Amino acid sequence: MSRKTERALETTQPVAGFGATQSALLRLLLHNKPGLTVDRIAGEIGVTRTAVNQHLAALERDGHIASNDVVATGGRPGRVYALTESGFHRFPKNYDAFSLHALEALINALGAEQTNKVLEQIGRSLAQDYAALLDGKNLDARIHAIVAILQQLGFDAEVDASPGPQTPPEIRAHNCIYHTLAKAHPDVCLLDLAFLREAAGADVEHASCMATGANACRFRFASAKKD
Repeated sequence: MSRKTERALETTQPVAGFGATQSALLRLLLHNKPGLTVDRIAGEIGVTRTAVNQHLAALERDGHIASNDVVATGGRPGRVYALTESGFHRFPKNYDAFSLHALEALINALGAEQTNKVLEQIGRSLAQDYAALLDGKNLDARIHAIVAILQQLGFDAEVDASPGPQTPPEIRAHNCIYHTLAKAHPDVCLLDLAFLREAAGADVEHASCMATGANACRFRFASAKKD
């Protein structure tokens, strides 16, 4: 085992949601991004090939790793296993401090009013990235598509049709991907509202907000966007 690998595996912090062996395996692949064979993985983390294959099968099934081209390893064929994007995202990332400093630097440079315009532009631009998924749909269908997009972006979002059959469904989000930032600077929610307004083609009301103590964020749509 290389000293680099020893350092990679010395950490006692598990990868969230995984046991000790899978955490060690994922961390090993994080430090060997081109990928490793089963034999190499078994030798590095000190478990049998059978155990490694079982863990690899589970991790590949769940999309955290992928197997690549067959390669020659000491005369026997083998596969190289590497982290997928999903696997990379299993490792902790703390964007809160960076985002807070970046937003405050933007406010100091541009002023609050101009910064709010930038946030709204970001929201509209993000919605335009998904135009192909939204074009041609009526408002109800767009709202369902928007919820799927929000889920891809990391929100625990759902459609709430409780307002009634004559009223567009609401969107309810049970988490916020920048909750700490929104608590410090509530105007950051303008990004969400601009995204939803552009994506739905309708005006939207932020009916409740977790940043101000609500249990969930609720977004209520009008039947048509006002000019």
